[in-house]
Amino acid sequence: MKKLRRLLAILLCLAVFSALPAAAQAADPAPFLLTVRVEGGQDRAVRAYEESYPGNLYLSLADLSQAMNGTAGKFRFEYLSNDSSFSLVTGKNAAAAPDQGTTAARGRVAYLDFSRSRFYCNGTERRYYTYRDGNRDLYMSLTDIQLVLDLTASWEEDGALLLDPSRPFKPDIHELAREEYFGAVNAIVLGDADTGEILFNKEGSRSFPVASLSKLMTYLLLCEASERGEISFSDTVTIPDEADRIASSADGMIAMSSGARIPFGELVDGMLMASSNESAAALAVHTAGSSEAFVARMNERAGELGLYTARFYTPHGLPSYSGGTIPAKRQNSMSAEDMFKLCAYLLKNEGEITKLTSRQYANLPTLKYSTSNTNTLVYNVPGVTGLKTGSTDRAGYCVAVSLPVTREEETHNIVLVILGAETPDLRGQAGEILLRWAQDYYAVHAFRRAA
Repeated sequence: MKKLRRLLAILLCLAVFSALPAAAQAADPAPFLLTVRVEGGQDRAVRAYEESYPGNLYLSLADLSQAMNGTAGKFRFEYLSNDSSFSLVTGKNAAAAPDQGTTAARGRVAYLDFSRSRFYCNGTERRYYTYRDGNRDLYMSLTDIQLVLDLTASWEEDGALLLDPSRPFKPDIHELAREEYFGAVNAIVLGDADTGEILFNKEGSRSFPVASLSKLMTYLLLCEASERGEISFSDTVTIPDEADRIASSADGMIAMSSGARIPFGELVDGMLMASSNESAAALAVHTAGSSEAFVARMNERAGELGLYTARFYTPHGLPSYSGGTIPAKRQNSMSAEDMFKLCAYLLKNEGEITKLTSRQYANLPTLKYSTSNTNTLVYNVPGVTGLKTGSTDRAGYCVAVSLPVTREEETHNIVLVILGAETPDLRGQAGEILLRWAQDYYAVHAFRRAA
C-alpha cells in the first residue's frame, strides 16, 4: 500500500510539472530584448538579462557590437577557437550577427552562472565576471561595458538605453556614494601614499576583518628580518607541519609536505601572488621559529608603526579559534585607514614588493605550481603595481591596490583599500571606478599635502 501511495505521489508531481508553461520549467529564462540607441541613431534590439534583481543588467556583447556598427564606438567581438578565448577590438565593425534565438518579455530576473572566460580587449587580457553563452557570446554587466568601452550610458524617457561613445566614462564617486553604490562595501580609503592626502573615505576608521591583506604585514616582517641578517631571501625553507596541515585542508592552495625543502622566493611568490596560506605559515615559522612568535612580532610592529586598530592572530589571515569548550572564531582585523598607512610604509621602505605584485603570472618550479595574480585590477587598470587581495566569509572581499600616477614629471603612488565588498566582482568593479577617478582627479589637481 505504501509503495502504491508513493508511486501515485510521483505520478502526480510529474503531471503537475508537465502542465507548467515551458518558461516556468526552464532552468535559465531566455534573455529579453533591450532597446539600445547609439549617438541618436537607429534603435537596435540587444539581448539582456536582469541578474538576480531588477535593474542589474547584463548585455550581450555580440548584439551590442552589431548595435554600434558604423558609430564612433564600434567594436568587433568574436570567439577565437584556437585558444578558446573571446576578443573585443575597438574601432572595427562587427562580425556577422548571431541568431538571437529565443527571447522573453522583460520582467523576470535570471540567475546566471558567472565565470571569468578568457577575454581580451585590443589584445590585452582583461578579467571580468561574465555569463558565457556557449562559444558565441558573453553577457557583461552594463557598468563593466562602460569601463571596457570607455563610454557613458544613460536612460532615455522612452526606456531606451542611450550609449554615448563621445563621452568617456567618468562617474563622480561622491554622487555614487550618495546613491549607495558603495553600500555593499564595509570601508574604503583612497589617497596619495606619498603625501597622505585622502581623496575618498568611507568608514575608514572602523576596524574590520582583513583576511589575506594580513600577508602585507607578514611580507614587511620578512623584509625587515632579512635586513637585520636574521634570514635571507635566498634561503631554502623546510616546510613545517603547520604548513602541511593547511595545504591538506579546505584552505590549502599549494601542495607541500612536511620536511620538503622549498626556495624562500617561491614561497613569497606563492604568498603574494596565489595568496597561499601554507606559504605564509612556512615563512613565518622559518623566520620566528613558530607562527605564535611571528604573530607576536606582527602585533608589536603594528604598534610601533601607529597602526592602533590592527590585531593579528595568524600570519596568513585565516581565522583562529581560541580553544576552550566554547571557542571564539577570531580574525585578523584593521581599519582601512591603518591598512592605507601600512601600504604607504611598504611602498616607501620596501618598494621591491611591486616588482612581485605587478606581475600577472608566476611560476613556482620546485612546487610544480603556476599561478596568476589574484588581483584583477592588475589586468584591468594599466599601471597597477599591486598589492594584495583577501577574502573570508566574515571579511568579505578585500583589496589593497597601488597605482603610480605622474603629474608634471612628478610621480606619486595612489593607494586604494577596499574592505568587505559583498562580491568579488563588486570589489574589482568599484576598485576600477575609484582608481580611474583618482587618475582623472590628478590630471586636473596638483599633488598636495593633506591638512
